[in-house]
Amino acid sequence: MQCVDKADIKTGTKVLIRCDLDVPIKNGEIVEAFRLDAGLKTLNYIIDLGGIPVIVGHIGRPEGKVVPELSTSQLKPYFDKNLLGRYELLENLRFDPREEANDSVLAKELAQKASIYVNESFANSLREHMSMVKIPKLLPSYAGFQLVKEVESLKRILVDPARPLLAVIGGAKIESKKPVIQKFAQIADGVLVGGRLALEEPIVLDLKILMDKVYYPVDYIDDKDIGPKTLEGWRETILNAKTIVWAGPMGLFENDKYSMGTRRVGELVADAVNRGCFAVAGGGDTVTALNKFGLFNKFSFVSTGGSAMLDFLVYGTLPGIKALCQRN
Repeated sequence: MQCVDKADIKTGTKVLIRCDLDVPIKNGEIVEAFRLDAGLKTLNYIIDLGGIPVIVGHIGRPEGKVVPELSTSQLKPYFDKNLLGRYELLENLRFDPREEANDSVLAKELAQKASIYVNESFANSLREHMSMVKIPKLLPSYAGFQLVKEVESLKRILVDPARPLLAVIGGAKIESKKPVIQKFAQIADGVLVGGRLALEEPIVLDLKILMDKVYYPVDYIDDKDIGPKTLEGWRETILNAKTIVWAGPMGLFENDKYSMGTRRVGELVADAVNRGCFAVAGGGDTVTALNKFGLFNKFSFVSTGGSAMLDFLVYGTLPGIKALCQRN
């Protein structure tokens, strides 16, 4: 996988850049621009060289239909403000069912719009969609600066991490988190499980051999947040960790009544970072929580992907990343 700084970009070179445009929008206004911000370095690098970024991506799940409230045209004011020169912005890829169907004909149509391809969408690199795996076969292909940073940061967790290595796994998506808990029960020194996950008995059954590494809450607040006894029991484990990966909130943090668990875990991880710990967080809800509690900048790295981050940590790569490696 080569970084975009190795690409031969000259004045007038059109670069098809698969960006992460899937941001929350309400009444036409961007609610959270984290993913868009993460792609600006690559976009402005292309422009600085005289190239013309042809921005492509998706918002939401329109299921192959044109849904006006999911149009990428709503992002134009953001790019007009934050890009330093000329660019093109294509419509939501998922308005065309051929994107998710991984269609070769659509790939050829899009490839004709540029002479170089750049993947700057880590969060969608877990999908075997046309824009992730088909276009890299047709054009010289590179990774954006953020994608490179994602891979390098997550590899620090997989390859000879500083120990103790601790995973903090929460949220409500049982199926996506289950293999991660199993993986970290084998490679980490401890796994703290919160959120709805902690209330699901099947995970306990699957992990009964490894339960000495997996720590569940000992008390709850209305089954919607981990309780104070749990936080006290986890405190030293978190503070003594040298590497931490956090995915998923500990409870219904949007409601202040059930926000203590997520906030306090975040504060403890931030304290661990101050002691020299390398801490990574990822996932839409986790990012929202970090912003709510003023903790975003206190982590070593915040991933733009939730499920993508977890899949990378379980499998060591993603389809979109493999496509870049195979091309180069």
